[in-house]
Amino acid sequence: MKNLWKYITGLFSFVIGLLVLSGKKNKKVKEIKGKIKDVKSRVKEVDSQIKNIKNKDKALKQTLKSKKKALKEIEKSKYKKKDIGVKEASDFIKKYKRKK
Repeated sequence: MKNLWKYITGLFSFVIGLLVLSGKKNKKVKEIKGKIKDVKSRVKEVDSQIKNIKNKDKALKQTLKSKKKALKEIEKSKYKKKDIGVKEASDFIKKYKRKK
């Protein structure tokens, strides 16, 4: 009877131990799953930020191109070379020297 009682209590303690350990493992698994969800949500946020930055970069490139075109047009129309004769240039230089 005593031997049988020892085996039964040993079996119950083994089963209870397994249940307790499996419960701890489940808690750890739940914690890990929660951490994974947090990381996934952070990854989604970063991806959306990257997309926004890329869109802004594209817009900046387009505006830069348009500004360069406008600058070329301004340079062409505003600053034209003046045709001055040799006599006029020499007279200007003489007047400029006299002032200094």
